[in-house]
Amino acid sequence: MNQNKKGGSYRGRSLRNRKHEILFMDLRQWTENPVKGENKKKVRLITEQVEKAADIYHTWQSEGTDGAKYEVPELYRSVGIEEIETQKWSLTPSKYIEFIDHDLEIDYEKEMTRIQTEMREVMKAEKKSQQMLEDAFRGIGYGID
Repeated sequence: MNQNKKGGSYRGRSLRNRKHEILFMDLRQWTENPVKGENKKKVRLITEQVEKAADIYHTWQSEGTDGAKYEVPELYRSVGIEEIETQKWSLTPSKYIEFIDHDLEIDYEKEMTRIQTEMREVMKAEKKSQQMLEDAFRGIGYGID
């Protein structure tokens, strides 16, 4: 990483002043390549994902990028040092990156009606199964009371 936060020219690129800014990235959604045999959930990033993360970082560094507005919900966000201070210097990305509650898009009334219908079918099948079991035991001379 480039320690020069003051901007200027660096390896042929024109960088902006990023002093007192931190770029947080949360790549937990990139779960396509789990590492098998690991106790903790780990993923191996493919080349395209590494390149995308590097592109996010390089774009953030570049002149013409507004660090205060550089964000994509659930992926990355540029944060000023003042905000980090208000969070008691916590560097946990989830404190700064916006996460969308996808459950808000659920039509609960419709979903509950669907679940009720499924449960009625399950309960009907269970009653039928119980009756068949009782009939089978009676058929061999052993009733279940």
